[in-house]
Amino acid sequence: MRIHLVNAPEITAYWFDPDRLRHQVRRALEGRHPVTVSVGQDPRDVPDAMRRAHVVVGFELPVHRIAELADLRWIHLVSAGVDHLLPLDWLRPGVALTNSSGVHAELAGQYGVAALLALNLRLPVHATHQRRGCWEQVFNSPIGGKTVVVVGLGAIGGSVAQHARGLGLRVLGVRRSGRRHPQAHAVFRPGALPELLPRADFVVVTAPLTPESRHLLGAKELDLLPRHAGVVNMSRADLVDYGALAAKLEAGELGGAIVDVCNPEPLPSDSPLWHVRNLLITPHISSDPTDYVERMTRIFLDNLGRLLAGRPLRNRVDRAAGY
Repeated sequence: MRIHLVNAPEITAYWFDPDRLRHQVRRALEGRHPVTVSVGQDPRDVPDAMRRAHVVVGFELPVHRIAELADLRWIHLVSAGVDHLLPLDWLRPGVALTNSSGVHAELAGQYGVAALLALNLRLPVHATHQRRGCWEQVFNSPIGGKTVVVVGLGAIGGSVAQHARGLGLRVLGVRRSGRRHPQAHAVFRPGALPELLPRADFVVVTAPLTPESRHLLGAKELDLLPRHAGVVNMSRADLVDYGALAAKLEAGELGGAIVDVCNPEPLPSDSPLWHVRNLLITPHISSDPTDYVERMTRIFLDNLGRLLAGRPLRNRVDRAAGY
């Protein structure tokens, strides 16, 4: 089994140590299969070791040259999102593509509930007042009994929904399939957003980014929210129209917003978003735990065993859906 790692230099949080992975693979497979692990650090390059690989692991990939990898059987992404590789027309039949969904869920659920509590306590408003040296009392009520719309019910959205229910919130889920979810009181398809948003005290966006979901919360959708409502985006920046969001916040037409994702990242120091009223920005830290690589390795090793045993892989990416 030949495994090739693509460790992009600028994304060290996703790095696999090749020697450590080699040891972990051999231990997991109990010596039943010979394994070689090679590594490259240029996602645009296709070195000889990569051409011979059965398995490729990485974030950014030379997608237009994947056809050169004649023995390739499986690509594992160290991220949960695959939007940076869309469209997936470069993925040839017979090659499996999996992601690291599940790595983020525990921490992301905690961030989501912290953001909901912060919005309910009007902390973005108080932070704006602090920056302006303004003592103004803004009171609030307990969060229990209020309604949150969770857009996207994958591993992260499901974790947020679970925590929200623990706070006594009514959880309305939105997912492409419309299938029921154990942590949501009711689930709807995206087309139901115009009916759901006027009922929302909070909206949490945890959906994948695809061409269809871009600006899922645009100006028209934001206009449907009550003036007191709060917005959380912890998935991808382009799911929400930040220009429209900023305008609503500056006009006092939303209660507040917390966003963990921006475009571009890092957000430039001269971006006007830094100064938007009642907006809190965190630098894409909502869901990547400090033991990210260890959690990711467990997913990878489980799937490697499945591949060698001829069993279905977990976290398969749907080529048509794009996630």
